[in-house]
Amino acid sequence: MNPSPLTASTIHLNDLMPLFGRMAQLKVGVIGDFAIDFYFDHATQTDEHSLETGLDVHWGHQPKASLGAAGNVVQNLLALGVGQIWAIGCVGPDLFGREMHHLFGQQGVHTDYLLTATDGWDTCVYTKPMQGQTEANRIDFGNRNTLSDSLFARLFDGLNQLLPQLDILIINQQFRRPLLTPNRIDPLNELIRNHPSVGYIADLRDSGSLMRGVTLKVNTAELARFLGITPPETPSLDWCIEHGTTLARQINGPVVVTRGEAGMLYVGSDAVWSVDGLALPGPLDTVGAGDTVVATLAATLSAGIDPGRSLAVANLAAAVTVQKLGQTGTATPHEIQQLLTTYSIPL
Repeated sequence: MNPSPLTASTIHLNDLMPLFGRMAQLKVGVIGDFAIDFYFDHATQTDEHSLETGLDVHWGHQPKASLGAAGNVVQNLLALGVGQIWAIGCVGPDLFGREMHHLFGQQGVHTDYLLTATDGWDTCVYTKPMQGQTEANRIDFGNRNTLSDSLFARLFDGLNQLLPQLDILIINQQFRRPLLTPNRIDPLNELIRNHPSVGYIADLRDSGSLMRGVTLKVNTAELARFLGITPPETPSLDWCIEHGTTLARQINGPVVVTRGEAGMLYVGSDAVWSVDGLALPGPLDTVGAGDTVVATLAATLSAGIDPGRSLAVANLAAAVTVQKLGQTGTATPHEIQQLLTTYSIPL
């Protein structure tokens, strides 16, 4: 079926309060690549040398750990006021795994299905040495991870038990050696087919085209890569609609295309909605904006509004986060309402 003509997406301020109220009742699961963002101030010029090695000694200062990757999706759900959240994935038997459990515990996130892998798995970490306001060479942990078949089976058994309790499941893949390797997408698709009453939204950097029966969030580069085509330098709205429709047919589910400052697009089986980007004052920081979009779409769709208005709220939430510099931002209901009031978006 060809989608109906394009419809602009709008949201009214009066819609938001009851919408955010319903979010407090939601039960949301997040499965995928949970990570720690580990920041510290890094001084390389210290005039100190190691007696043992003869090398210069660098100093670290003010170490900070926060939730990253799929953990940032969780942080966005928390900021929106979602009632209950489950983290479904793996950590390693290391200090960063313990820190992740601690951070989730502080915020009331359920970790019954956040398993500790005792062999072949490091907790995923983005280590970010900061030199003033500049991020130096990042050190990542988790890029050699391998998950045993037995632990994967345990994880999926747990997910199978959890799914009937959920309103929606968010599926995340960010690392090069992810929890959800391509050969494990088929079992996940089967699980999705067996639980049709649950909503599903996916954001997978490499394996998105293998998903079936989900709402898939992609940017224009991912859209082209999943279809094996070369994107134009500046993908037009018509290009995004055409190829978003092709991908939606392939995965048998809606596709959300994020277009940077040009806005976003929702391609369903019988309708297409679009929303323009907001003309925001710079500078802007887009790190984590995709996580904000996924979390907001999951929460708003589960709270019962149509995809067009859901897209409009997600667009506002992303506009909030990109204005938060030097951090992986989130958007609260108050911030979203303030932005909607400021821009006086028409009905």
